[in-house]
Amino acid sequence: MKRILLIITILAPMFLMAQTENDMLDFSTVYYQGTAKSAAMGNAIGAVGSDFSAISINPAGLGLFRKSYVVWTPEFYFTSTDSKYKGSNGLDRTFKVPMNNLGLSWTQEINGNKLSSISFALGINKLNNFTFNSYAKGYNANTSLVDAYLSEIMNNNITDDYELEDYSPNGMFPLWQTYLFDFDEYGNCLSPVPQGGLKQEYGISKGGTAKEYSFASGFNFNEKFFLGISVGVPYFDRTVTMEYKETNLSNDVFKNWRQTEYIKNSGWGLNAKIGAIVYPAQWLRLGVAFHTPSLYEVTESWYTDTNSSFSDGNYSYQSPTGTYDYTVTTPWRLNANAAVIFGNFGMITGDYEYVDYSKMRASSHDYDYSGLNDYISELYNSTSNIRIGTEWRWETFAFRAGYAIYGSPYGFDKEALRTTSYSCGFGYTYHDFSIDMAYVFSQRKNSYDLYSQYSFYPAYYGENGEFVDETTIKETTNINQVVISFKLRLD
Repeated sequence: MKRILLIITILAPMFLMAQTENDMLDFSTVYYQGTAKSAAMGNAIGAVGSDFSAISINPAGLGLFRKSYVVWTPEFYFTSTDSKYKGSNGLDRTFKVPMNNLGLSWTQEINGNKLSSISFALGINKLNNFTFNSYAKGYNANTSLVDAYLSEIMNNNITDDYELEDYSPNGMFPLWQTYLFDFDEYGNCLSPVPQGGLKQEYGISKGGTAKEYSFASGFNFNEKFFLGISVGVPYFDRTVTMEYKETNLSNDVFKNWRQTEYIKNSGWGLNAKIGAIVYPAQWLRLGVAFHTPSLYEVTESWYTDTNSSFSDGNYSYQSPTGTYDYTVTTPWRLNANAAVIFGNFGMITGDYEYVDYSKMRASSHDYDYSGLNDYISELYNSTSNIRIGTEWRWETFAFRAGYAIYGSPYGFDKEALRTTSYSCGFGYTYHDFSIDMAYVFSQRKNSYDLYSQYSFYPAYYGENGEFVDETTIKETTNINQVVISFKLRLD
């Protein structure tokens, strides 16, 4: 209970805006998604180089380029999410055809004593796909989300609609506008929504991507040591629609209410990466890369639509659109890479990445985000991402496979939001043209409390103070990707 009250104290001012710890996590999470070769090998190509995707992981891989290339990669992206809530299942799907990457690289040989060649590249790699649909439903015999709202109103000493509008203009005040709340002459807040006996439905739909425009250079020193540096301009554009609905299953004056929240975020940022690859032996490559935090300038807008239905009429209210600009700083990342080379026939590769999500920060010149930042430091933790891949060649064909695990932002040993991927693919080269294909299957699980998406107050306590109503949603998301790359050698 003390932990809940601490969270409430920290985050109460944030209810005036849309920014949450979930938004910050979306902006900071990276699932490397570049070429089909990289995808088929689990994106474990930090020490392999010679692929445009490597620039986003270890820019020293650019130094391994021998020729100039242009590459283009579209993909087919399909997700399905199964949700379990109070013994009922909900299923939702979505399908997109985004572009994974587009890049141009060129290499200049150098007749120097130590420097063998310099390579340059510019282009774009996708860092994250926000596409996600989820739907949950269930019968709640004990409580309503309105009960949590009433607890919040009471504990914050809100006694009239003016105070409610100041406190929660987009969330709870619209319920007052649609006759789901009212205050009596003593300042008590009452609601016609019953405590239980309700069908509850919750749906969320996300869209958009995060991409990074890269400007990189790589240096080849005597075919043994490679150094690379890149300047990245990351960009994201994300839309979120969340809908919550309660339907009264008994024959009563109150029938149902529904609230839909619309959020749109976009942001441009800046970062840098520096990396090195060394050949301690002809059959072994080792690499290391450091990624600075990305500094984003974010523009956000949001509003809600609220509707209620009673036996004597229907009511609706749309809140004013809120807009705000703020700055987000993502965590830094450290990559270690290795590749074991078997002549011209094949390789086995591995990448390790360290990232600490508790370091995410929001800031603004006219708002104090210390409460949100403190909560993020308490909620999230450091984690590890591990990627393994292999490639084997036969004449002009290449056969690839990979495995990756992106650790939970709550800690590597946690299951929530951990993503596991399995991949395979092949490539074919004909003179100056190459085509690569990959299939990637990923699975991500998540578990969260339905009411906590809207309020940090519990809806109902038993006589001894124990939490009675269980409102946990458990999600399993399956992601299927088919990636195709077209590469043309220019010299």
